[in-house]
Amino acid sequence: MTIMASYQGVVKKGRIRLAPGTELPEDSRVYVVIANDEPAPLLDAHLARRKANGWLISYVGNFMAQQPKLTQLANRLVWQFGAFLAQRDVPHVGPVGFVYVDAYGGEVLNTPDEAEEMITHATTLVASLSSAES
Repeated sequence: MTIMASYQGVVKKGRIRLAPGTELPEDSRVYVVIANDEPAPLLDAHLARRKANGWLISYVGNFMAQQPKLTQLANRLVWQFGAFLAQRDVPHVGPVGFVYVDAYGGEVLNTPDEAEEMITHATTLVASLSSAES
C-alpha cells in the first residue's frame, strides 16, 4: 500500500467529517485509521527511580539514584536522578553523574560509556576524600 495523500477529519455520529472544501480523488481506495491522540501516562517518580537504581546496579555498581527532577532532554520529557555512591555506614557521595529515565516509556537513556564515566568520577571523588581525611 502506497499512501498518496493524507486527510484529517473527525468522526461525528458514525460518519467521517473532513475539513470543509476537502475533495477526495474519485474512485480512489480509502483506508481509515483511528488515531489515539491521548498522551501516554506519565511514569511516577517512584517507579522511575526503581528503573534508575536497577540500571545503576547493573552497569555501575553500588550506587543509588536520588533527587528526582522532571526535565526536558533533547525534546524528550525525562526523570533525572543524581547518581550517588552508596557505602555502608558512610554518607552518600556525589552526585557522580546523572541517570535519565524516559518519563513515558520508562527506558533508561544512559549508555555504558556514561556508566564508565560515573565509575571514574566516583573513584576520583573517593580518592580525594580519603586523602583529605589523612
